[in-house]
Amino acid sequence: MSLRDRFRPAQEPFLSPAADKAKAEARAAQTLAASRGKASIPGAPSAGKSITALVKPLLKQTGMGINELKRHWADLAGSSFARATPERLANGVLTLQVPGALAPFLQQQTPLLIERLKLAGVKVKSIRLEQRSAAPRTANITPVKRPLSAAEETALAQALDPVGDAGLKSALMRLGRAVKQG
Repeated sequence: MSLRDRFRPAQEPFLSPAADKAKAEARAAQTLAASRGKASIPGAPSAGKSITALVKPLLKQTGMGINELKRHWADLAGSSFARATPERLANGVLTLQVPGALAPFLQQQTPLLIERLKLAGVKVKSIRLEQRSAAPRTANITPVKRPLSAAEETALAQALDPVGDAGLKSALMRLGRAVKQG
């Protein structure tokens, strides 16, 4: 008997295929049981929680932001400043858009507004008022005064019959209408 044969595991007598399969299953279950329960690598911490821990102390120092200020403006400012709208808040300077006629009145009321805002938690040192015109801006286009009569329209079309290019003819028609209307 050779050395190799001495250390070779003894072969079991012939097993049926079902018994061989059951033995393989038992070995697989044993291997799985040995690898279960090992410590896994923990997941990364939540980015939201980490950022909240960093930002929360900073928010206490900065106070209310411009978006929150815009949302609560009517409640914070009161009825006298309700028509003014906050535009910017930078370095403690609050910029307000104010209708032109109301600006001198509100200029006198700014110390009162600063106190109200400080009580609400807004870090504001001064207020800058920007006047805007009360009239809305209008377009540069004048409206059509009256449509052309059928006779004027046909006269204009007959005058432009010799023009061969369709795009040029259309542009000249529009120009002719505008000149006759105005």
